[in-house]
Amino acid sequence: MNRSPLRAALVDAFTRTPGQGNRAGVVMGADSLDEATLRAAARAVAASETAFHLTPPAGADVRLRYFTPATEVDFCGHATVATFHWLCETGALAAPGAYRLETAAGRLEVELESLDHGCRVWIATPRAPWLESPIEMREMMRLFGGAPRMLDPTLPIMRSGPKIFVPIGRREDLWALSPRWDDLAAAGLAHEVRGFLAFTRNASEPAHVAQSRFFAPATGIREDPVTGAANGPLAEYLALHRVLVLPEVGGTIRARAEQGDLMGKPGRVDLEVTGAPGKIERARIGGVAVTVFDGNLLPG
Repeated sequence: MNRSPLRAALVDAFTRTPGQGNRAGVVMGADSLDEATLRAAARAVAASETAFHLTPPAGADVRLRYFTPATEVDFCGHATVATFHWLCETGALAAPGAYRLETAAGRLEVELESLDHGCRVWIATPRAPWLESPIEMREMMRLFGGAPRMLDPTLPIMRSGPKIFVPIGRREDLWALSPRWDDLAAAGLAHEVRGFLAFTRNASEPAHVAQSRFFAPATGIREDPVTGAANGPLAEYLALHRVLVLPEVGGTIRARAEQGDLMGKPGRVDLEVTGAPGKIERARIGGVAVTVFDGNLLPG
């Protein structure tokens, strides 16, 4: 195992307040690290996800791999926001600017928007077809530790890629969910589902479009404070069901979503959808971040 010191940072994404939002690790110079060292480093960082920065292939500007303390994941939104914030803060990337990110989920577009203090990171999140949930409604709510009456009757439970999206009517009911973690993980894995986003349109702040909770026990994360990779598809879902109303002739609409409030780690995610009703072309998430540690890591 490689035990050379690694340049590393801890960054709280989707907030400007240390200790809020979602904390990610950022580790530089990971090209020479084997799988055992990558996993050891992720465990040592002990964030929900750690992004490892590697030399990009031709045609890309940045390459990242993502690990939870338990496993590798194809893409992580908050760790991407954290990494690009830190690269901008340290002068490795310039804002404003557009960059191509190579991930296991494919090549993604990232934009750095210049702000008075730092930057906002915009990510075009991976897209997947929208399908009927493979888990029946009553069973879904049993797994969530809730009841069918808690559902929002105007919106469907749907699947996009490895995630299921479950609309809840009231914020009080969203907070009351108490998942059966082992059963939820097993049910998800049986259908190749790795995460569940429960959300309500009954947000804490009137100007915001939704508040959510994200459960991913199969990846070793029971509940994630703020999940960029789920909020991108959420933006698309809300546009498909006309909660976010796109112009009939096509255009772009933005909104803001809440997550992490129940965990005492409130984060705010900017949502952006481009296209026309029934014909969405792109979904993006945007977020700011704050660096809370910048130093060296000795894995193992």
